[in-house]
Amino acid sequence: MPSLQHKDVIAVIQGDYHFGALTSTGKLLTWGAYSSGALGLGDPARLPVGTPGGFAEERFRTAHIRIRGEPPRVTEPTEVKFGTKGDHPGRKSFVFKAAASGWHTAALVIDLEVCDFFYD
Repeated sequence: MPSLQHKDVIAVIQGDYHFGALTSTGKLLTWGAYSSGALGLGDPARLPVGTPGGFAEERFRTAHIRIRGEPPRVTEPTEVKFGTKGDHPGRKSFVFKAAASGWHTAALVIDLEVCDFFYD
């Protein structure tokens, strides 16, 4: 894929309807079908309209919420952001290994930031 050129890809993974690429800089890029969350980009109904993994228009997102239709495919490899839930969004991380199967994606990830909430 042209969009993966010069990204330092060291491994490619494949599920039934989705793909992933691991880079030497510790990033995981995914694309393909949502497959019940296998892309790791978030819930399409909660992502901002127009972002990868989200809907192109608000009317499609509203229809999806109402009838749970199929979310749009992600055609461009998009970086998975780890640690984006809770009180510490967008933490820096490094992905060591990734695997995919069926509708699943797994990643071995380390947090690169010191967590002040672990210390007294």
